[in-house]
Amino acid sequence: MRTLRLLNLHCNKTDNDDVDNTKLNKIFLTVDNGRYHIFGPESMMNGSDWKVNANIQFNKQAIISFFDEDLLRNLSTTKHFRNHIVEENEIHDAPKKVKFATNNANYILTYQII
Repeated sequence: MRTLRLLNLHCNKTDNDDVDNTKLNKIFLTVDNGRYHIFGPESMMNGSDWKVNANIQFNKQAIISFFDEDLLRNLSTTKHFRNHIVEENEIHDAPKKVKFATNNANYILTYQII
């Protein structure tokens, strides 16, 4: 059994003239390790950090899912969430980063498997 440690989520707004870089987005993270864990909503804007600081134990694999309130409003038309799968043999000495993107922002999740 391993522990997935969610450390931090960082928000970078994209350089799109049509986008208000000061607008808050409500962000959710979920982890499925056989049980479903929900984190959020967290209001984020350009340059903000969310110190998630959560530990989730898992066997074999855990699926990290990312979504924002815009995806929630369009669940009927959204076929796939943004997912990242971690496996128990994926042990890192240093934290690992994974990117998630929306139409108007990029997010970087930092996590560790211990």
